[in-house]
Amino acid sequence: MVCVVIALGIITLKSTKYSFLSASLVESVNEDSLDQRMAHAATAALGERRGTVIVMDPQTGRVRAVVNSELAFEENLPPGSTIKPFTALAALRSGLIDQDSQTLCREKYSHEGFQTVCSHPRDLPPLNPTEAIAYSCNYYFGKVGERLNEANFVATLSEFGFGKSTGINASREGQGKLPRNGWHSQNAIGESDDLQATPIQLIDAYSALVNGGHLFTPRVASAVGYVPELRANVAIKDEQRTLIVQGMRGAVRYGTAETASLYSLPIYIFGKTGTATQINGFRSQGWFVGFASLPDGNSASSSDDNPRAEKESAPENVKLAVLVFLTKAHGSEAAQVARPIFEEYARTVSERHKAPETRSRVKTELANQTRRDSSASEQPLSTNVSVHLVRENITRHMSLEDYVLGVVAAEGSTESEPEALKALAIASRTYALKNIGRHSQDGYDFCTTTHCQRYRAVDLDSTSFVSAAALDAVQATKGQVLLDAARQVADSYFSASCGGATANLTSLWGGKAPPYLKGVEDEYCATDAHHNWTDVISEKQLLKAIQTDPRTNVGSRLGSVQVLRYDASGRAEIIAVEGERRLTVKGWDFKIIVGRALGWNLLKSSRFEISRSGSNFVFRGSGFGHGLGLCQEGAHMMARRGADYRQILGKYFPGTTVGTRVGPPVTSSALGDAQFDHSVDKSVRPQTFADMMWSNSAGSEIRTVASGFRLARVLGPLTVSPLGLSGKGRLSLRGEDVRIDYPAGVNRREIEVLLRFLQSNRAALTGRVAGVGVTSQFPALEIFINETTGDFVGRTGMPPWAAAATKGNRIELQPLETLRRRRILETTLRHELVHTLIDAVGHGRTPRWLAEGLALYLAGEGRMLSRYEPQRRITTEEIDRQLVSAKTADDMKAAYAAAYSEVKRLISSEGEANVWRRVAS
Repeated sequence: MVCVVIALGIITLKSTKYSFLSASLVESVNEDSLDQRMAHAATAALGERRGTVIVMDPQTGRVRAVVNSELAFEENLPPGSTIKPFTALAALRSGLIDQDSQTLCREKYSHEGFQTVCSHPRDLPPLNPTEAIAYSCNYYFGKVGERLNEANFVATLSEFGFGKSTGINASREGQGKLPRNGWHSQNAIGESDDLQATPIQLIDAYSALVNGGHLFTPRVASAVGYVPELRANVAIKDEQRTLIVQGMRGAVRYGTAETASLYSLPIYIFGKTGTATQINGFRSQGWFVGFASLPDGNSASSSDDNPRAEKESAPENVKLAVLVFLTKAHGSEAAQVARPIFEEYARTVSERHKAPETRSRVKTELANQTRRDSSASEQPLSTNVSVHLVRENITRHMSLEDYVLGVVAAEGSTESEPEALKALAIASRTYALKNIGRHSQDGYDFCTTTHCQRYRAVDLDSTSFVSAAALDAVQATKGQVLLDAARQVADSYFSASCGGATANLTSLWGGKAPPYLKGVEDEYCATDAHHNWTDVISEKQLLKAIQTDPRTNVGSRLGSVQVLRYDASGRAEIIAVEGERRLTVKGWDFKIIVGRALGWNLLKSSRFEISRSGSNFVFRGSGFGHGLGLCQEGAHMMARRGADYRQILGKYFPGTTVGTRVGPPVTSSALGDAQFDHSVDKSVRPQTFADMMWSNSAGSEIRTVASGFRLARVLGPLTVSPLGLSGKGRLSLRGEDVRIDYPAGVNRREIEVLLRFLQSNRAALTGRVAGVGVTSQFPALEIFINETTGDFVGRTGMPPWAAAATKGNRIELQPLETLRRRRILETTLRHELVHTLIDAVGHGRTPRWLAEGLALYLAGEGRMLSRYEPQRRITTEEIDRQLVSAKTADDMKAAYAAAYSEVKRLISSEGEANVWRRVAS
């Protein structure tokens, strides 16, 4: 039977005893009524599971609600990882660590017969105390525990009330247990029979930790006439408390509690999860202790912008404490149970707030998905999305509207016209709905680069990041998207300036353009800043730039560059480059190649003319960006002249309408992408690589290869058709820095899927390397899909059992059906992508054993190699010799397995970050 205890009573409007709301809110919010709602939310969230929930005011010790009081007050339980903030405090006090103390996690921790593993991502760089708390790193705190002595640890816990009853007004109460029988390092991570606590002890101690050291006697009581009872004042240095709170905020943002999406709520929440092993058992138990604040009593935000975050997490502004304990569960599940309680708290406070013109109201409405100005026939969208913050290397879950606000904040930061901002909001919302799952292979929907849409965190409460106009624009257009003639979500793009005419999707990137993306004349853009520009590039500079890409590399000299064909919008569609040889390239590709090598400030668009002046090439152009869809400079001018956002969108997307789409979004088939600001490292000297197919019969011979491609993965006995018999022609499809050349007989939809897979994995690899501090400049990729195995053998010189062959940025593939039939298409592509990145990072000088082993590791091919692993460890020099001189397929497999084992061993001992640094150095 679950017992629910609610503190009931009536609050007087003149009461000033409660610090968690400002005076203006106290007049309209009934504390006891809120207690009831939070108790109901807690009961519903807990459901039939065995556990307890405690809701407390951390500023007074008043228990606002309890579900299952017997378990909450009487049972002594191992605290698991919830003890780690107190371990960190004890270590900080002892001088064992400081804010910069870093440790590289080895994934497993073992000491004196105790063993445990870490559940956080395996490729993290060395962690500092804040990150160790956020990720709840057992290895970090186990190592701290080895140096921490029992006396200091127990003294810290005793100050916060562990090991003795709290004095709660209940019939019975447990006292917990502190280590007294000799120190063991596992005490530091909460995994010991010698360390136990009751849930009420834990939330009371945590409240003191975050409220500035005030340890109260907890009381189940009404708000009416409540008088706090202070038990002790615990001395905590501000910098130590700040470090711990930042770690708890990290747990909510990107660490162990991230899946509960507490970060997306319009209040500042921080907390700590814990997963403990049951005493005398094997099942786990889940903990979560979390806190919320409303600074100044009237701002509903969740900012991490310093100094905003410092204000929101200040001791006096911590307003609500929630503890959840679940049996047979994990800490992340306990955090999910806590979410509805925080939601109820945020909603109640926000709804009672009577300042409709403030930004906090707008942000609260966005977070709660409340649309007040929609028509009766339209329903607001309630889609949630996941966004990977590339620079921070974390993924956030948020509402669609919060994401749109972040995009408008980034892309419209200089826009002052409200109607132009509304048009931008609808264009970005439409793009988001059309492209949900763009990074599905990586586990999220969108990244924050121009590969998707630029994004800034929606919770930054600063006019330099999120203007009031941007907030108003997103709110005013909430749920509105562009719909095509079939009432489906349209393909939507926008750029800074079209230069006088918007682009046609087909001539720009390829593919079939819908009617509304075939380009329109734009008289409004003609007077703005980017309408005319001139770039002068010396012959030497331009030659250096075009030599970085095989599509334009005409050799050691440059004779001429001329536009062969313009499209209807005035953009260079085909450009001829002449030197030792003559090559043609699409105009947009030429612009990207030059921009990547010389800087994106040159050739701002592909709408230009070229002339020669002595040893210089002169580019005279107009526009900034791809010019497809909404022109932001034109929209600005239209708005200034009185147009509303519907008229603006009608101008740039003719034939579409603005409406609200209800139901699942339509999957996008548009493959054009915005500029991705990565440049090619000209010093890269590409190695040659290929990929093996593991289903080969033993003993197949390997031919001597003189083509320069890397030896391939074994495929197996094949019937090789003659070279080039099909005669059906070839097609190509381009995306952002990826071009696929494929037989005309292949279904285009398959190629579109393949292109998205390549782009998402390419971006994921780039982010993975950037996340460990290694600079990478991924080259543009050329993918050539052969129609027959005979074509593949003839073009590459590879044996017929090879799956793929890579040289520099060019990847040759066997027929798709061949790779798909053997279920290795995705792993083959991932393997080859890793090789192109390794060449870029290592400048073509990475040892073969390291390059092969790392590619096998990141492509997830280890399980295929287990039967070929060597019986003894061999030197890396010997592995390299085997990779070069193998005579049979089995010999090659054994060499690959040895390389994989060596890299796996290296990653286990040093961490993946250091392995990438080896590649870079």
